[in-house]
Amino acid sequence: MEVNSFLIEENDDLQDLFSKYGALALEKQEILSSIVGDAEPELDIEKGIVRFGEKEFPIQLIGFLDPDEDTWSWAWDNEDIGFPEDLIEEAKAIKEFGQEQNVPQFFENVFAANLTEAHILTMTISSLFSNDAYCAVNYGGFVFFVTIESDEIEITDDIDVFANIINDFHRKFEVNHLKALRGYAESKGYEYKYRDEFCVVKIGDDTIVVTLTERKNIYTIKIIRA
Repeated sequence: MEVNSFLIEENDDLQDLFSKYGALALEKQEILSSIVGDAEPELDIEKGIVRFGEKEFPIQLIGFLDPDEDTWSWAWDNEDIGFPEDLIEEAKAIKEFGQEQNVPQFFENVFAANLTEAHILTMTISSLFSNDAYCAVNYGGFVFFVTIESDEIEITDDIDVFANIINDFHRKFEVNHLKALRGYAESKGYEYKYRDEFCVVKIGDDTIVVTLTERKNIYTIKIIRA
């Protein structure tokens, strides 16, 4: 399990990592939603899959949330449960990365977290480890978070998708806007340029111009087509 580390800086904490990697995860989640529709996920740990109706995807078990206590537990801390070793390889890699990067949320076995924080955690992980998507599944009184592998989930170079995703991302979540924009652009291999009052992202022959507020937050997003 290799970390997609090209955006990481030495002192990045979870908030920094989410700002940089979260938008790409959001795009992948929207693609997954378009594939599975309204089908509810069902977790089959014995087979190592999550099932949406007739569609099945191989998974890695990341962790689980106790919604009554608002506590997160990692899949690698599972001596009392006994998860299959081949399903917690990524969770173990997350712990190792967290210790190296000094991100406590990645190596503390149990900590306080609500549902939104659990989604933020797993969104960050799914992009850090180049997963195709993730999902949350109700299972045995807990909410399990798993990452998904699927050839059906393909990111696009559609400029409208990029504009919509970065707009949704910075509105839905508390993130550093500049880190989010640059991280999303560079994670997709796009040319990114920053100026004091605006940023430019080149997508093929087209261009996105993002104007900034005095606090360097996103103000407007404009698409310029070739």
